[in-house]
Amino acid sequence: MRRFDIVTLESPNRAPLRIEGFLFGEENTKGPSIAIVGAMSGDHVNQLYVASGLVDYLRTKEEEGKIIGKILVIPAVNAYALNMGEKFWPLDKTDINMMFPGYHQGETTQRIAARLFDTLKGYDYGVILEGRRDQGMCLPYVKMIQSGYEDLECAKDLGMNFIHYRPHEPVETAMLQYNWQLWETKAFSIVFGKNGTIDQRDSEEVHTALVRFLSKRGMLKFSVFEGKQSNIIDPHKITLLKASRAGIFISKVRCGTHVEKGERLGKIIDALSGEKLEKIISPCEGIVTCQYSHPLIFQNSIAFRIASVEICCQIIN
Repeated sequence: MRRFDIVTLESPNRAPLRIEGFLFGEENTKGPSIAIVGAMSGDHVNQLYVASGLVDYLRTKEEEGKIIGKILVIPAVNAYALNMGEKFWPLDKTDINMMFPGYHQGETTQRIAARLFDTLKGYDYGVILEGRRDQGMCLPYVKMIQSGYEDLECAKDLGMNFIHYRPHEPVETAMLQYNWQLWETKAFSIVFGKNGTIDQRDSEEVHTALVRFLSKRGMLKFSVFEGKQSNIIDPHKITLLKASRAGIFISKVRCGTHVEKGERLGKIIDALSGEKLEKIISPCEGIVTCQYSHPLIFQNSIAFRIASVEICCQIIN
């Protein structure tokens, strides 16, 4: 294992801020290569946890001589925000994952993105460990945007339940996954957990999926158990249930629960009087893939996302 600095920022009042990488295998190998990027936001603690656990796991496998090719793991990109308890870059509140491919002469986060992207270019595969960008929690899923350079087939090797495969939005052209794909890396994201917390069950699922992918793509010299047959989720047919009132949000179900049409999913009560303001009822049969994770909900916030049963039965062959 080689541990090295990708970016070093000097500070007048504290130790230098570093983005560190952990490289396993042969640096100049002709074998397969992959880069795995962890926390890009200060509240992506679960992503940091999975990435650091993978570093420890790969260290052991390298000592056993079971690594082929090149594996790079970057546990944290925004270490400054993690240290300060902030979501974005603390000095100007910018999101590093909105700065790609970066600019070497630009603002601090643009320069960080540029240095990071220089390191990531040229890998065969790229995985981004992401948290949600809203106040929600979700089942772990693969996010793959349609850039014209994506490879849906390789995402199947993770063996995860869901692949969210959709056209890219204009704002995503400044994000890592889109730019990585343009540079011919087979890149995708794994979205999981609740921001600011560690979920052991989700972490174990994502760790296992990553090990499975490394084995199936020829970077680990041992066999693994097969995963699930992934369901391709059409985003246009996911049902969004929004809160009609603000108040205290009480959920009656968990992510992953199969619900029937007409089933009660939760309620909203008045934060001061305790009056029941709204019963949230499922309009369809399906699986709850995401739900609001904060006890106080705002009007029009998305309380639940439900993938209908007929969508979930579209198995990749």
